[in-house]
Amino acid sequence: INTKPPAPGAVTVSYLAARNPMVPFCSQDDSLLDICKVLAGRHRHRVPIFQSSGSTVCTGIISQSGLVAFIASKCPQGSMDEKMTDAGLPFRKDVVKIAHDASAASAFELLDSKRLSGIAVVDEDGKLIGNTSARDVKNAVMDAGRTGMDMDILSYLSQVHQSKVVKNDKYPSCHVHEDATVGHVVNMLAKTGFHRVFVVDGDMKPIGVVSFADIINFFIKNGMISNAV
Repeated sequence: INTKPPAPGAVTVSYLAARNPMVPFCSQDDSLLDICKVLAGRHRHRVPIFQSSGSTVCTGIISQSGLVAFIASKCPQGSMDEKMTDAGLPFRKDVVKIAHDASAASAFELLDSKRLSGIAVVDEDGKLIGNTSARDVKNAVMDAGRTGMDMDILSYLSQVHQSKVVKNDKYPSCHVHEDATVGHVVNMLAKTGFHRVFVVDGDMKPIGVVSFADIINFFIKNGMISNAV
């Protein structure tokens, strides 16, 4: 298997597989807490479930998004009504971002080099105006080079999505403010399908990010896994 990054526009299945190995494995005998601990790690968006330890029969796959939605549905009403800051949900961290006039190729290369599922797109004032994710990389592959990747990232995404390009338009982004509740963040992640939600200040400048892994670690730390079993 060739694990070296291919030339731009020549992404191969073997390259993607080597970059995103589906390990470790879990079995049907493992507890919900065991699965949570696996999916709480970085770059582990899903885990295959085998019939038993040592078995080669895969019976299903559990994703971070499915796991979070399941646990949240079992939590007592009001248990996620605290604000992120009061609940101790860590969100302040360096945000990987790219300028709105950067090329699509540059944005996707940044995603790949940082091994992230999403990055923020900011305007000339540093305000969040959009985001790009691994889902956009999939759409770019399906586009098969018909759209030039030298155009700016937001225009590229608009064209690939076959929507009208309007310069200076404010593109939708997956974000919350720092006074958001834990429940609001969980619902935002579940509804959008993104692996992360950006946290912005009053000026719409990104100051942090919350990922599915952060939410799962929060559930583990606060003993919320027992509510789901």
